[in-house]
Order: sequence, then C-alpha cells, then structure tokens
Amino acid sequence: MHISDPKEVEEVLSFFRTHLGKELNLAISIFEGLTQHERVTVQEVHATPARIMLAVVQSQRKMTIDPHHFSFSTVSPDHTRLEIGRLLGSSIMMRITATESV
Repeated sequence: MHISDPKEVEEVLSFFRTHLGKELNLAISIFEGLTQHERVTVQEVHATPARIMLAVVQSQRKMTIDPHHFSFSTVSPDHTRLEIGRLLGSSIMMRITATESV
C-alpha cells in the first residue's frame, strides 16, 4: 500500500520545502521500543520524481525520502510536524517523524 493521493504527496513535499536549508529533528522507528534520533538539514526537495534529500548534521550521512513509497502521511496544519509511515508486515510499521528544531 502506497500513498496514491497526489495532494498527500504534495503536503509532504510542501512540509520539507517550508524547511529547506533548515534543521529538523528526525525520529525513525521500525517498531515500538526502538527509535533512532537524528538532526538533519533539508538539502533538496524535488517534485518530479518526488524526492527529499536530507543530510545528517554531525556526520556525512545523507537520506533520501520518496513519499510515494510510504503508506500514510500526516502534516500538522502549522507545518511544524510531519509523520510518514509504511506498513512492512502484519504488525511492523516503519515510521518517520520530523519536527522543527528548537
């Protein structure tokens, strides 16, 4: 199951465009009880193909997110929080949460 609604994909891209060049707190969780926290900078946001490039602040790692490959997304009305997730198995969900750095 993938995000198929173009409006939902655009909401995800819009969230990251709002934060282009800025830092976000990113939490990546594969299942409850294990969460990896990173501080990232939004480097690029492309609409075609839909792609977001993030750079981890204190390392040389980079992440690329394609919102089409996720099952759901939620963006707060004030664009301060984003959650995207993908169902991986019967009860296993990968979830990425991005929030503004304080």
